[in-house]
Amino acid sequence: MKTRNTFWLFLLSFIFVTLFSRATSFLYVFEGADPSVFKQMGLAVLKGKTLYIDYFDNKGCLLYFIHAFGLWLGGNFIILLMQTLSLTVTLAIWNKMSALYQNRRQRIFCLSVALFLLACFYGAGDQTQEWCLPFISYPLLVFTRAYKDKMDVRLGQMLLIGLCFGIITFIQVNNAVAFLGFVACLWLQYLLHKDFGKLFRSLGCFLAGWLMIAIPCVLFFYLKAGWLGVSEMFYASFLSNLEYIGTQYNTQWFHWIPYALFLLAFLLLNFINLQKQRLLWAPVFIAWLLFVGTFGRLCNNFYLMALLPLCVFSMAFLKFEKARIIKLSFAVILIGSATFMGSIGFYHVISDLVLQKEKEVAIYEDFHQCVAAIPENEHDSIYNYNLGWHGTSMMEHEGMLQCNRVLFNYLVFNLPTLREEETSKPFSKPKWILVSPDFPVYTSDAQFILEHYELVCQFHYDRLYWKRPRVGHEFEVCLYHRKE
Repeated sequence: MKTRNTFWLFLLSFIFVTLFSRATSFLYVFEGADPSVFKQMGLAVLKGKTLYIDYFDNKGCLLYFIHAFGLWLGGNFIILLMQTLSLTVTLAIWNKMSALYQNRRQRIFCLSVALFLLACFYGAGDQTQEWCLPFISYPLLVFTRAYKDKMDVRLGQMLLIGLCFGIITFIQVNNAVAFLGFVACLWLQYLLHKDFGKLFRSLGCFLAGWLMIAIPCVLFFYLKAGWLGVSEMFYASFLSNLEYIGTQYNTQWFHWIPYALFLLAFLLLNFINLQKQRLLWAPVFIAWLLFVGTFGRLCNNFYLMALLPLCVFSMAFLKFEKARIIKLSFAVILIGSATFMGSIGFYHVISDLVLQKEKEVAIYEDFHQCVAAIPENEHDSIYNYNLGWHGTSMMEHEGMLQCNRVLFNYLVFNLPTLREEETSKPFSKPKWILVSPDFPVYTSDAQFILEHYELVCQFHYDRLYWKRPRVGHEFEVCLYHRKE
């Protein structure tokens, strides 16, 4: 019976990922969004480059090793199968969590709601939150069992929770928010009861689990690039990620209003649903505060995937009697705001598969005509100045666009400062620059480009999801070559 259930979960996961993961699914031409950067970093690993020194992105190294492994085995389809396995494990954990309090029909209902919310928050798929879902969900299953059986969290379980935290740390540390509230409350309970033996043993097991992931990562980068590689790896995994959150935000009402509504409705619905389990209010509230503090004003809907396991945890306690008006109201707000945020994702399931497929091909063909004259040995020297994932999606594994962190963060550094950095960092000014004049460009950088580079080609990138409100992407793309 268990094997049969696993098969159906795997099939459901495969269908879900194939439909919604535009970044990896064979149904789509589109390869945009953040996953295009992750694949570029994975390609850098396969080419023997040193991550964070030769090429930079502000995520943990395990994410890039996952993509390197998928690309090495066969490309997008293998990555899609790995996503399917990850989601299968996640759904199995969610099912076990719900089974502690609910019957089969109720579990199916809760999993259906969770999958619908996941589809709303999925974006283009292949996001850090998606890869972290199993490792967010397992600790919550442990705490749910411990609460139900009125038992303590065993040391072996705490070791595995530390292991999960280590994996999440070296993918994207923010994603651990859902279970850190429970860990903090457990340790606080030991402290208040002056049970220091349990506290230190639990802390030790958690740290040991984290070190099981951290030590191999440190050794890899130390052997690759010494302490410079280690420091850059930790900078990207922690400090750079926090810097990014502090400097980026969405201002459009259609981003932050439904986002804020969902977060508030989620919190209040949890408190109402857990009214008979008030001991759980503190860890849920701490998790909510950690989420707002670490993801905060970015308001990207795919970040909300990190809260989904906590949502499933709350639904495990859901009573299916006649709903109160207030509970139903908050549920409508939660589902409604999530649906609004996920509307573009659902729209793509139809439009990208049928209406815009040829347009995507035309966009990429325009770019490939530009790069056709670039020698293959110079593909490692293309600087993606301000196009972000638009630039990496155009390259489609044909070359390297992400450079070290000096080149990565144009909000802090600009091109004329590269001469100073060259004295201490092992890199040189790029031979090619991909830039859009429609995106922010420093005046000093524009002058530098005009003085030292020549325009090779220019084309128009037009990909609007909805034409009338002009939602989507539309801009000019310029490719410059350094003057000899």
